[in-house]
Amino acid sequence: MFGQLGFFHKFAGREYEDKRPRERYAKESQRLLGVLEGRLATREWMMCADYTIADIALMGWVRNLVGFYDAGALVDYASLTHVPRWLAACLARPAVQRGLTMPARP
Repeated sequence: MFGQLGFFHKFAGREYEDKRPRERYAKESQRLLGVLEGRLATREWMMCADYTIADIALMGWVRNLVGFYDAGALVDYASLTHVPRWLAACLARPAVQRGLTMPARP
């Protein structure tokens, strides 16, 4: 959903006269962020007390939604408390930092 919203918001949204697809993906992405927010209200990480593959799988999508796609305002990201905390904790992990700063392959 986040990728679909990103496509319609950043790449194709301005060209499509019919804004319903972008609105649909924005609403569903906002709903999904609400699910994540609720889940993270009672735990540090998505599934349990430990960082797992679930966190790894979701981190990139949430990061790109508010970063690369610049769609935070569409999904009211600023109103969230636990998702931004979780994303910051994910991004602060040393292995994630190393991965994000890897030089491009030749």
